[in-house]
Amino acid sequence: MLELRTTPQGHADYRAVCQEMHRLIATQAGHPLVAEMMRFVDHGTYDLERLDALRRAEARRTDS
Repeated sequence: MLELRTTPQGHADYRAVCQEMHRLIATQAGHPLVAEMMRFVDHGTYDLERLDALRRAEARRTDS
């Protein structure tokens, strides 16, 4: 779930919660190896996170 919800296309609120959950798994819960195995958790911050996806969808629509 954390890897899916932290993608750039994910909702900003979900992304923030899941990034924090990942951080807490490693630090507070004492499971750094479990957190390390979650290699695809994205801790990046994004502005207009859905804009690229919307542009690609629009391009596909106009090409058809």
